[in-house]
Amino acid sequence: MIMMPANGSTRAAISPNTASTLGVASDIPPVSLQWLREALHTAGVELHAPDVIYHVAATGLPPARSGNAVEVRQLASDDASLFDEFMSQISVDDREDASVELGHWATFGAFVESELLAVASIYPWGGAAIADMGVLTMPRARGMGLASSLVRAMVDHAEGGGYEAQYRCQFDNVASTALAQSLGLTPYGKWEVAFAP
Repeated sequence: MIMMPANGSTRAAISPNTASTLGVASDIPPVSLQWLREALHTAGVELHAPDVIYHVAATGLPPARSGNAVEVRQLASDDASLFDEFMSQISVDDREDASVELGHWATFGAFVESELLAVASIYPWGGAAIADMGVLTMPRARGMGLASSLVRAMVDHAEGGGYEAQYRCQFDNVASTALAQSLGLTPYGKWEVAFAP
């Protein structure tokens, strides 16, 4: 994987097998990003398009806009049929991009007039005190502020459990980027990972 922080130098981590294939030892001097990309490509290792990782600034999230008639609550196992019905109306690509599951550490739903129109989940990530979140909104309900309400609930949940919330989206996902910016989330950097063999 390759991590390109917004403020800092690019870092890469490769498995021992990939390092051996590339002829890279742990004691060699740093290599250029261009060299690494070319070596990975030559070895047949392809990277996913980059995700942008956002985090909550030390100042926290800005105040929520008032007048939002959205009910946000944590979903439980007895909400499985409601969750499954929601997911059946979401495209496979959107489900894969968001990675929202009822079995994650915490899952939330946003309701308008008792109808579930958006879901989100959060889970500890990478063995650190970081909680990664994903959000899905019904296409017909986008632009209503539901995702924003869900992200706020997940940030509160993460902080209450001693975690820092992070939000990831593909660099070319305009709607997700707009959501991050509207919430005042701070970009940490771009992250690329290899396709699974």
